[in-house]
Amino acid sequence: MKHLSALLLCGLMLLAGCSSSPTPTADPETKMTPGTYSSVGTGFKGDIKLDVTVTEDAITEIKVVDHKETKGIGSEAVTILADKMVEYQTTGVDLVAGATVTSAGFRTAVNEALAQAGADMDKFGAAPEKAELKEETLDTDVVVVGGGSSGMMAAQYLAKDGYKVILLEKTPMVGGASAMAGGTLSATNSTWQKEAGYEDSPEALKERLLAIGHNKNHLPTLELFTRIIGPNFDWIVDENGGNMPYKHEGSGASYSFEGSGSGAMLKLKEIMLDAGAELLLNTQATELIVNEGSVVGVKATGEEANYTINAKAVILATGGYGHNQDIVPEEYFAFRYSGHSGHDGDALEMIKAVDGATRNLTWLNKQPNTMILPSGAPQYTNMGVGKAYNMSGILINEKGERFACENGDTWELMLAMEKNERQYLLMDQENYDAFNAAMASIYSAEDAAKWTADDYTGQPFYKGADTLEELAEKLDVPAEALKATVAKYNEAVTAGAEDEFGRQLTTTIAEEGRYYALEMSIRYSTSLGGICINDSMQVLNTSEEAVPGLYAAGEVVGGVQGDLYLPSSTFTWAMTSGVEAGRVVSEALAE
Repeated sequence: MKHLSALLLCGLMLLAGCSSSPTPTADPETKMTPGTYSSVGTGFKGDIKLDVTVTEDAITEIKVVDHKETKGIGSEAVTILADKMVEYQTTGVDLVAGATVTSAGFRTAVNEALAQAGADMDKFGAAPEKAELKEETLDTDVVVVGGGSSGMMAAQYLAKDGYKVILLEKTPMVGGASAMAGGTLSATNSTWQKEAGYEDSPEALKERLLAIGHNKNHLPTLELFTRIIGPNFDWIVDENGGNMPYKHEGSGASYSFEGSGSGAMLKLKEIMLDAGAELLLNTQATELIVNEGSVVGVKATGEEANYTINAKAVILATGGYGHNQDIVPEEYFAFRYSGHSGHDGDALEMIKAVDGATRNLTWLNKQPNTMILPSGAPQYTNMGVGKAYNMSGILINEKGERFACENGDTWELMLAMEKNERQYLLMDQENYDAFNAAMASIYSAEDAAKWTADDYTGQPFYKGADTLEELAEKLDVPAEALKATVAKYNEAVTAGAEDEFGRQLTTTIAEEGRYYALEMSIRYSTSLGGICINDSMQVLNTSEEAVPGLYAAGEVVGGVQGDLYLPSSTFTWAMTSGVEAGRVVSEALAE
């Protein structure tokens, strides 16, 4: 019997050496047990599942089995990291700027797989050795700094006009904050808007922007925006212009792109490169080259070279400053940052060489209706709460009480949330199902079930219970107060009474069945201040004089918004101001 047991044990050991999860060798110093090892890391939107294949001495393949990361952002980052880790034989490669949460989760997963294989993590986790950078000089007509929507739009416009264009992007991928956006464009005063027969005008849009920005917008910059939308939108969608395949969706002046912002950015990159613009990724502009007060190029650092790039014009399109806590006012640190991790205010530092002027740097856009993903990253839930608030979903605070009109003015809701210690979206089963279905592009129904299970302890804080009393206990809110809040709401709905907060009531909260509560937060993202420009997109100095040769477009420009943005207006400004920068620079070079 002992002999048979020994044979069985040997057989199992042999099988283990060929399985997908091999047993590590006893020598952890340099040798790994060859095989393929499975592991999981936490990305921006959920689990990143990997298979890592190794020999005794090397990583031979990192295969991404499954992930939910954003197309064009996280999806690009995992591919970039897999290639670099295999190339350099270490997980110590730089994280992908613009996708740092995804990158960190990916690195953790690979490290776990290597640890299973018995790898020497001092060796396989070390920073790669890099060759000394060479010095290189390039000559071009225009340098565009920043590969988001405004930068790429300007670059393709100029390339189509026959100019030599170099676009510098400091991260390994294009898109910037625009790849994280919904991708909706406003078409105010465009041919499309007029032919569709709906009413809108630059003046009406200006009034909407002033109202939501509490009249803190810089009026000349705002008027520039409302004036250029129509003709520049027409150029963006024209097959002889930008040739971007937008379509009308819903009512009003909004047009959407299939694949949202990330899809739009991938298409824009394709069109820009086809037009002949040159793209240098992983290349950060570090300073302006100034000759007798005029900007005549930039200096930049890439992976293989330090560049001196001589140009007739420079367009700054580096995005905002929300990721730079040296610029962001301290009051925002109480909230989660949901913007692009590459938005460090690079251009704000560069324009100091020409005494460039800025305005409204104390403002960034704050928004309520935010859940926290397992990665710790804040995620907007507008699509989900839109469904819940149209039914019977309500917001309660730590006292178990409603405190605002849930689907009313965003600014008022946010101010009310700031007075609470915490708040939760309370839903019955019907609301819960509708909310999660609307959030399907962010997470799955299986994710929601996992998060609301009693044994789940991570983010998001998402609880389910069979009774309001049980739910109150899980939320640490007074049960009687919560029950009274629900009863009061239901009584108002049944009686057809006016809601105490002015909400239009539709359906009652169910009196039985499961109840759910999701903790809701405030996030901040888009920069509302930035560089001062004139009507010709030229950067102004502190004496309000145009700096020759220097232009700016997109989020890096301050003044279009007040202290809050109008939905879709920031993406529209980025795209249409990119066109405008391309147009005015083209005209200037032609003179």
